[in-house]
Amino acid sequence: MIKPLKALRRTFRQHPMKDRPRVAWVTNLLAHYRAPCFRELHGQIPGQITYFFLAEKIGDRGYIQANDVTNLPAIYLRGWKWSRPRSLFLHDYDDLHLNDLRPILHGKYDILVLSGWDEPSYLLLWAWGVASRKKVLFWCESTQFDTVRFRTKEAFKRLLLKGVTGCITAGNRAQQYCQQLGMPDSRIFIAPNATNRSYFRGMAKQLLPMKETIKKEAGLHGMVILFVGRLEEAHKSVSTLIQACGALEKERRQFSLVLAGDGRDREGYKALALKEGLTGVQFPGMLERETLCRYYAIADVLVLPSRSEPWGFVLNEAMEFGLPLVVSEAVGAGPDLVLPGENGFVFPVGDAEVLAGFLKRLEENELLRRRMGETSRLIIDNFAPSHWCQGVLRALEVAGLKAN
Repeated sequence: MIKPLKALRRTFRQHPMKDRPRVAWVTNLLAHYRAPCFRELHGQIPGQITYFFLAEKIGDRGYIQANDVTNLPAIYLRGWKWSRPRSLFLHDYDDLHLNDLRPILHGKYDILVLSGWDEPSYLLLWAWGVASRKKVLFWCESTQFDTVRFRTKEAFKRLLLKGVTGCITAGNRAQQYCQQLGMPDSRIFIAPNATNRSYFRGMAKQLLPMKETIKKEAGLHGMVILFVGRLEEAHKSVSTLIQACGALEKERRQFSLVLAGDGRDREGYKALALKEGLTGVQFPGMLERETLCRYYAIADVLVLPSRSEPWGFVLNEAMEFGLPLVVSEAVGAGPDLVLPGENGFVFPVGDAEVLAGFLKRLEENELLRRRMGETSRLIIDNFAPSHWCQGVLRALEVAGLKAN
């Protein structure tokens, strides 16, 4: 039986501190969109959890780093890093890390939560945790769609999962992937990815009444199509969106395209937009959070055409502004956040023709866009930091916390 959050909270607080296990949560980087959930969990089990980070910065992903760790028990582990080998089959180019793990090994922690299996530090902690009979949980966002899967590597993951207490997953796609790796349903706990809802909904309330004014100031016209993310083809497949917009341009549809973000393929995308004859396209670059909210406010649809996307936090943010969503089948959050025909559409990876068809339907029907946006706001009500905490607390209870 799934316990409501208040009941789980009582479970943790009614036991004396000495009877409660201590939790070491180990992840690679403190991202700004993770901080609200981490703070919420710390508030639910104060004094019992410590967050360990393998790095303060990772490669070119400094834009997601949280700068404020106030009221968060956070420790950055010292260590070494080196570049991950590049491959045609590998979409993740983040650095690899080998850290000094003594703060964890000597910390008398009872439960380890490891944010994956792709770092040497994670594997060492897994081996130590299993050998010393700790309770080990994997926090998994990976899906069967977010990269090429090799048989030998998948067999190794199955071996890892045999030695752990369970998996905390970000959503339905990650849950299905853990099932494929042999984890029983009874030991998979969904903690739905959430972001700072109060901030983004507050900004939406402030900015949406000024939508037309801000849109005019930005020099945009017609239906505003927004993409937010890294401008890297291997991950985001932005060329698919540009080509789809090229089809709209040929039919003289009234729209503007905004590609917010930066990356190694930015200049290539500019050249492709020119080739497709796009006149109403903007590349505003990497945006501060407040400026990004202004673009959410003036957008009419958010498109995420990724070929590799374990989740897609920009969807959570855009839904607070009442935006319809059009995503590729590779987007991990798709089954959780997008109800096809209700608040958006899902298209095959790389299929610019299908994507263009969906965008034409939205361009033709303002009422459809408005109805889908309202549905987005209803759906995102179930993706708050408190919902994430509820899933995590269920997993921690199974890992050793005894209810009355």
